[in-house]
Amino acid sequence: MKIYLTTVCLLLGLGVAPLHAQLSTSLAGNYLPSVLATSPAHRDSLMEMIKGQPGLPFWVRALVRQPRYVALASEEVKVRDKRMQLFRACEPRTCESSWLKVLYSEDGKRALLYVSDAKLGIKIFGDPTPEELAFLTR
Repeated sequence: MKIYLTTVCLLLGLGVAPLHAQLSTSLAGNYLPSVLATSPAHRDSLMEMIKGQPGLPFWVRALVRQPRYVALASEEVKVRDKRMQLFRACEPRTCESSWLKVLYSEDGKRALLYVSDAKLGIKIFGDPTPEELAFLTR
């Protein structure tokens, strides 16, 4: 107990920040299926955007209900000094011909979607700014 108290006093004396101050909310390293399953803001903004839209591949329509797609870890990007989260995903076995990118605002309440499918063409949803579109199309 004495060693524990001494250690705590030393850490406080050295100016080590409390644990909650050291944790950051990183927008990188997250996976779309997990984020959609746990964040109503992300899920709702995406589903509202694609609801009733024609010409989408089945796997894109089923992003939330049936997460059977290949998803890469998210990337944190800055668009006009705003932190945003960029996700990439594709249909298994056809990643080169059917893929998407989703760009979310930091809070997940605004989603932008770029879908590329060899059979159905390219679809862009969410009215991205030119700067946001640059992240979706590269």
